[in-house]
Amino acid sequence: MSDIEYSLVGSHPETSILWMQVKNGKPQMKCIDGLLRPNEYPEKGSKILLGDVTSTLIKISGPHDSIQFTNPPSFDEQRWSLELISSELNINIESFPYWGFGLFSSCYLNKVELKGSLIRRAKLIFDLVASLGRNPWEPKFTFFWEKVTKNGTSKHRDEWLKLLNFAKNGMEEEIEEINSRYLIVEKNTKEAKLFPPGWDQENSKMSLKEVKKHIEIARQALHDQNAGGLKRALDRAEAKLIEADPLVGLQNEELLQGQNLETLEIDNIPFLDLVNDEEE
Repeated sequence: MSDIEYSLVGSHPETSILWMQVKNGKPQMKCIDGLLRPNEYPEKGSKILLGDVTSTLIKISGPHDSIQFTNPPSFDEQRWSLELISSELNINIESFPYWGFGLFSSCYLNKVELKGSLIRRAKLIFDLVASLGRNPWEPKFTFFWEKVTKNGTSKHRDEWLKLLNFAKNGMEEEIEEINSRYLIVEKNTKEAKLFPPGWDQENSKMSLKEVKKHIEIARQALHDQNAGGLKRALDRAEAKLIEADPLVGLQNEELLQGQNLETLEIDNIPFLDLVNDEEE
């Protein structure tokens, strides 16, 4: 098993445990009956400082089956535990101060446990770092951080980089896969014997130019750490590849309309009495 498949403390291969420095304690929200609610919610509840890390994780981790506190906040708005459950990942977040009695937002951290496929965990961490615009593994107070987490800053950094590099390598492979298909389709568009009736070769060439453009956009999105933009670009490239490939034959609606296919009307379908046939 590769080292990348183990978390910071050597836990189960399907689990990653990462420690994250909170930089901003806001937004302030409420815990009502174990559920996370906006601060403007009319019912009374325990106040909570959600923090920039957790609020970002909630936004980028997709639709959730539930968001519930496993350890609700009490008098300390920074000390709580929260569980996010989705179809692809389970995320457990433990929040607590590590210096200064929680007087400042930069004095507490989030311990985040991710359970799910390695590629999904890696992509989520990639999106998190890009969304935060900073390195969450860099502590504000190194001595106290290392004392609480029981690991040095270099160890933390290495574990983050393993996931980040795994996500990056995976996305590079996705780009190269589309590019390889582009080269194959480009070759197909030069073979007239592969063209279906009514095939427009010029449309194929135009679609291939679009594919090339979207591949470059995907590469730039990867450089900018924009995983969402990369996925959208590759989806558009794949759609244009389908249009361009004569072996697929789905170039555009005009081609389908040009086939002069007869429409089969329901009224013209003969009725077959299968029940009486069986009785006979």
